[in-house]
Amino acid sequence: MGSAVATEASRRSEPAVTDRRLPGDRDRTLVLTYHAVHPTLDVWQKQKASDRWYAVTANQFHQQMEYILRAGYATSLLSAFLTKQTHPKSVILTFDDGHESNYGVALPILQRFGLRAEFFVTVSRVGQPGFMTWEQLRRLQDAGMSVQSHGLHHRPLTDLPTDKLADELRTAKQSLEHNLSSAVKYLAIPGGFANRRIYHEALEVGHEAVCNSEPGLARPGKIIARVAVTHSTAQGEFEGLVRRKLSLLLLVSAKRKLGKAAKLFLGVQRCEALKQSRLSSATDGSDV
Repeated sequence: MGSAVATEASRRSEPAVTDRRLPGDRDRTLVLTYHAVHPTLDVWQKQKASDRWYAVTANQFHQQMEYILRAGYATSLLSAFLTKQTHPKSVILTFDDGHESNYGVALPILQRFGLRAEFFVTVSRVGQPGFMTWEQLRRLQDAGMSVQSHGLHHRPLTDLPTDKLADELRTAKQSLEHNLSSAVKYLAIPGGFANRRIYHEALEVGHEAVCNSEPGLARPGKIIARVAVTHSTAQGEFEGLVRRKLSLLLLVSAKRKLGKAAKLFLGVQRCEALKQSRLSSATDGSDV
């Protein structure tokens, strides 16, 4: 029974490019951002408050992936999206940072449903405690996943002078290509700290597209919008996002703008301290 589900899921996750497209959907798709996927709620609760904000549990992730398949949606990789070869009801899954749970927890669930994803890796963390190894990254590729760049170090790129910024992006790209023997075409900006200079330098060192943290439906181009999935994203909200419910997309966008305004007004450190305080008092993430 399980193999039959996986076979059917695999067939549906990569439909023929000749499938009919729905009016108005040809150039738009939803790109979701994940981080860690912890095996149980108990494990999630043991993480640092700052790490729990964007982390989900295996149960949450399983329900979300099951819905994508059940509702008739397909997953695509960025390469197909940017060449307009995606299914009309497509979703792109991305994972930032390179957390070890992406391999140990998320990958088996993706394989069960025949889904594919992009994994953006912070190169300096490869092989460090809590993060995937080069061998695990190669196994991700063997499983049909894509491994791309999340920079050399997980730090705000906007803080770097242009020469160091270019070196950071180029070194990460070259290291991934050398160790994984495959082209690295895409960058996901760490921490969401982006401006025109960041986009320009990322393209200058050879990336074909840059993923940011600005919510909205993505269009093929040099800059890709993404919607973050957090622990507090309820199943109903997730399903509405997948269905591209406008009110939810606008709400997520408004929250993002409010957060950026707060960081500008209070400062990044004070905002992060407030966020961690709320997480520290949470027992299941439902109130954050």
